[in-house]
Amino acid sequence: MIRQQRCTGGIWICCGGAKGIIDPGPGSLAHVCAAVPSLSPEELDFVLLTHKHIDHSGDANVMIECMTGGGFKKNGLIIAPSDALSGDDHVIMRYSQERAARIERPHNGKIIKITPNLTAEAVLHLHGTSECYGYIFRTPGLPEWGMISDSRMLPSFTERYRNCSFVSVNTTFPDRKKRLDHISVAEAKELLTGLNAKHAVFTHLCSTMTAPEGKHFLENLSTENTHVTPAEDGMIVDLATYEVSYGGEKPYIQTPAR
Repeated sequence: MIRQQRCTGGIWICCGGAKGIIDPGPGSLAHVCAAVPSLSPEELDFVLLTHKHIDHSGDANVMIECMTGGGFKKNGLIIAPSDALSGDDHVIMRYSQERAARIERPHNGKIIKITPNLTAEAVLHLHGTSECYGYIFRTPGLPEWGMISDSRMLPSFTERYRNCSFVSVNTTFPDRKKRLDHISVAEAKELLTGLNAKHAVFTHLCSTMTAPEGKHFLENLSTENTHVTPAEDGMIVDLATYEVSYGGEKPYIQTPAR
């Protein structure tokens, strides 16, 4: 996050008649506005936080501002853990909350109806002292798909994500770190052997793995049943075909000084 070796703009989804942003960290709005193919932040239907850590929430209020037309219309859905919305250390301002049409606070197993054609089932994670959830998304005509956010690997993941044909996994380190609540490449590959996913993306990769000298950590990730792609900025996944393509960003044009 600090050096922006990889963007912290979050995950944009377009599914089941809804457009949403998941975990809009620092720079999210700038990356969305510059995206190729183009994205329109004012067309957002929901903003979802898996947890309140700054690399996942830095632009949450900004994206809610976009969703609500600069705060002039009561619109859209906020999905966020209770500690991101209230308490001494909440990250979504009350100002922002008041402008959303609806707010959903997840709990383990809760199924949130985003639109009539898109639901998200909350899956409890373990990530330090912050309340954290992953999700299983379901929409008619598509296999269910899931995302695992920052968490210690939990035995419940095998059962909860078993029927997902696609899964995005926050895979932070190449090897297990017993004292840190983050999933490693080794653990993620082991998890996939118990799932039925046809395709997976490993994201939230640490700088050790994204540096040129660490590229070997991102080789031979696929398992016998699951094709695994390491995430890159601008990656696009078609949830109907699992085809992976890559977008980009418009070049930054600096206005000459006068």
